Amino acid sequence: RMLGRVRASIGEHNFFGLRWIIEKFNDLDVERIRDIGPDRACAEWVLRCGGTVRFDDGKPEIDDYNQLVQQTAQRSGTLNEKVIFLNQVHAVNACVTARGCRHFEGVSRLHDVVFAGCKNLEDDAINIMVQNVGSSLRTVELTNCRYLTNDGLRHLGKCGSLSSVILTDLPRVKDWERLIEDLKSNLPKDCQIAGYPIKK
Repeated sequence: RMLGRVRASIGEHNFFGLRWIIEKFNDLDVERIRDIGPDRACAEWVLRCGGTVRFDDGKPEIDDYNQLVQQTAQRSGTLNEKVIFLNQVHAVNACVTARGCRHFEGVSRLHDVVFAGCKNLEDDAINIMVQNVGSSLRTVELTNCRYLTNDGLRHLGKCGSLSSVILTDLPRVKDWERLIEDLKSNLPKDCQIAGYPIKK
């Protein structure tokens, strides 16, 4: 729990000398992915950065990095965690970055992503996420991510299975009306887009 608080504290700031720590949490370990599979490796990344994950077996979410190996092994009935599929990523006040989003590569059944209060998340992160898991995503929530702009959010329009998008407290987004119009023209017609500033 203490480590989680440290990660959240680091993620809230961008002090000189701390950026390398943030990126260390987001490092991609190719050998680790080969050993345990992309879903487990992606889950480890999210937990390392202070988020939570849920797999496809309907069991409660996992928020403790130290218990991930044991819990996934128990759920799959085998020590080969490659059979476990990641369904949900909730990164709240987490130190995730675009560099870390490379962990989405190879993940095939991710349905639900929340990035909230992720102070170091930039436009490239959304692009990388969409390139890798855009076809499987059903819900996306982006809240209080100070570096996200219209350019990054427009990538969501490539997600052909989205049913819900929540966009709030994104200070660098300009011309919300045009952005939402662009998204609606590209996303499925039944996709609900909510949370953005609405004119009174």
